[in-house]
Amino acid sequence: MKIMKKMVTRVMLSSSALVLAVLLLPAFLITDQIDGFQQLVDMIFKDDETPS
Repeated sequence: MKIMKKMVTRVMLSSSALVLAVLLLPAFLITDQIDGFQQLVDMIFKDDETPS
């Protein structure tokens, strides 16, 4: 049950972070901060291989 809760929480957080990144894309494009957008996307999709 603990693993399921952890997995659901991780999916919810990554989904909300992805939606936030898409919503902020126009702001990144207008201000020419593409590097900031790329860092945000990399942070969302990084491989978290650290043992818990």
